[in-house]
Amino acid sequence: MPGCTRRCVKAVNPRLLEWGIRKIGTGTGGNRHMYNDIYHVLLGDCLLAVVLFGLFWYVAQLSRNLRGIITWGSAHLVYTLGATLLDALAPVLAGSGQATAAQISLNLGSLLACAGIVGLAWSIIQFTQQRALSRWEIGLMPLAVGLSVLAWALRGTTEAQGIVLSAVEILSLCLMIWHLRDLDQRPDRLPARLMMGGCVALVLLYGSVMPGWLDGRFGIDPIWVSVDLSIWFMLNFCMLMLTSFRAAESLRHGALYDLLTGVLNRRGLDAELQTRIDRMPADSGLAAIALDLDHFKSINDRFGHETGDGVLQRFATIVHGCLQGQGLFARLGGEEFVVLLAGAEATLAPELAERIRERISNTPFASPGAQIPVSVSLGVCQGGTLRDSFADLLRTADQALYDAKRGGRDRVALREYAR
Repeated sequence: MPGCTRRCVKAVNPRLLEWGIRKIGTGTGGNRHMYNDIYHVLLGDCLLAVVLFGLFWYVAQLSRNLRGIITWGSAHLVYTLGATLLDALAPVLAGSGQATAAQISLNLGSLLACAGIVGLAWSIIQFTQQRALSRWEIGLMPLAVGLSVLAWALRGTTEAQGIVLSAVEILSLCLMIWHLRDLDQRPDRLPARLMMGGCVALVLLYGSVMPGWLDGRFGIDPIWVSVDLSIWFMLNFCMLMLTSFRAAESLRHGALYDLLTGVLNRRGLDAELQTRIDRMPADSGLAAIALDLDHFKSINDRFGHETGDGVLQRFATIVHGCLQGQGLFARLGGEEFVVLLAGAEATLAPELAERIRERISNTPFASPGAQIPVSVSLGVCQGGTLRDSFADLLRTADQALYDAKRGGRDRVALREYAR
């Protein structure tokens, strides 16, 4: 994982070249063996980061409307590549006597690592808030990269870049902790709290090496490395859990809701109605309102299907406003919609239907260069209960709708449910 092995090579010697030569060229067999282990771990981390990027990309394709998923995979990959340049390539180049190339690898790796950890913080903000980044949040990236560039320009040593990178890591991790608090509902709560605990541990871990950067006292601590590696593994695992939960919810939403208007589809209506039936007494009242936009085909023919889609979307928004949280609203297909009212709300069906009709009639529907005449016919079925057949209730509401159509459209017709 990114960061895990960088800590174990944090300047056994204050100068990268001297450190690289001692470790690779003239160091003891034990040191060379330890470095080889570190080298292989870093290469494994890079491969794992590529695999994780592919997994996060796949999940992002399943839920294109969710923010932050692909950002995590990309930032994690950048962070890992930066750590590899910093911890593996730079010492190899230094040990082979290529001091200039080693310094470039060291500083470029630190720069990428700074950008990657800020990107991970960006991902958590986007994922938890589901919004675009604010101006100051965007400004964290040039700040972090700018500090790394400044350290490169002024000194370009492991000490300078270590101080900058540790500070950027701690700031980014604290930001992640703050926003992960918002994931407080099941099933997100457990993985989010595990991630918060992991971030706290990393803050303590990375903060513990800050004094060493300032006075040059460093050492290799295998336990430190193992803890760091384990925490980053857990963070990625938990983030995959969170993104998978959201992707599954997005797919479920697509299966139960109409993609154009955002209201329930027939499957979603059946599911929500069953939930209400399970919660309420069987003799609770149930009323249905069938809605159909008048002459909708002529709107599509005259103004085009894109304008027709816009009319449907605005119509659904207006009806939602009239419902004020009452009942269930679904699109059955085309321009046909239905509203179901259960319990005490069922007695309000005729009044609600008339309110919807008036609102639609009095709302201008505009197209570029023209006004679109839009009205709606509504059929109300009253007198049903939750124990009655929903199909029969809806059939009676459709019959009332046909009455409204035959009566001249732009009106409400009522029928009583006949058992």
